[in-house]
Amino acid sequence: MKRLTIIALALLMFTSASAELQVNNKQHSNGFYHGSKWTAASPLKRTDGTQVPGGCPIESPGGRFIFTARNPSGSNLDIYVNQRMSIYTPFEPGSPLPAPINDAGLANDFCPTPIPDNGLYFVSNRAGICGNSPDMYRAVQNPATGWSEPENLGCYPDGPNTPGTEFSPAIVETIWGTFLFYSTDFHTGNQDIYRSHMRADGTFGPGVRLPYPINTKYDDRQPNVTQNGREIVFASNRRTADTETPNFDIFYAKKRWLFGRWRRATNLSETVPFDTLDASETRPSFSWDRQRIVYGSGGVWQSDRK
Repeated sequence: MKRLTIIALALLMFTSASAELQVNNKQHSNGFYHGSKWTAASPLKRTDGTQVPGGCPIESPGGRFIFTARNPSGSNLDIYVNQRMSIYTPFEPGSPLPAPINDAGLANDFCPTPIPDNGLYFVSNRAGICGNSPDMYRAVQNPATGWSEPENLGCYPDGPNTPGTEFSPAIVETIWGTFLFYSTDFHTGNQDIYRSHMRADGTFGPGVRLPYPINTKYDDRQPNVTQNGREIVFASNRRTADTETPNFDIFYAKKRWLFGRWRRATNLSETVPFDTLDASETRPSFSWDRQRIVYGSGGVWQSDRK
């Protein structure tokens, strides 16, 4: 109970992290950001010296918390959060988020995406509102009453959720509006990456499939986009070498402005290269200051921008 209280209070720090975000983002807000080289990935450590467990990792806006999906009991996935003193120190052991975010072991809850002002987007197969597969949800934490009941983002053809499987909602807020990036397998049979625009009433419209080089005939999934909308990372099993059963690798692409054309997608797993190249890497995500990427591969790994 004490741990959940600490976590609940910690999540309320999203708003207080806004000043930190403004400073970090101001350093990179002018002009086209050219720093697209990354270090070899290393295990993200906890204070006990072990690797942060779980998958679907993503940092909080201020960088002091990391959200993951775990199933330590071997049953359904739940969303966990770990805290650290600063972005330069290891994480403490984590705890699961309380209900109604985690559905008391009755559903898989995963792909968390925290945003400022105490918001959380995530994926869950609870209820089956748009079909029998996982949909995207959002909830808000109120300082007085706790987490709101998760709200389904809406069903196709009016909304982005489909009878298929959705992964990894990513929110980008700009002066031109708020955009939702995600992947789904409903339209083509493979996971492809889509973008949806938030309407004036706060709902999201149906997604628009991103063009090549983001999507291919292979499985392209779990996107994350920087807050300036100009850099993207995602997982893909597209063939970049002669192999019959390729693993999922981390791909990176950039463009000159929000509505510009995505440039060539680079396989970071091969070109950096990552130590996890012989395994699958999944659900990469940027830190909000764009200086780090974390991803899952038997635990959480981190790569830093050079």
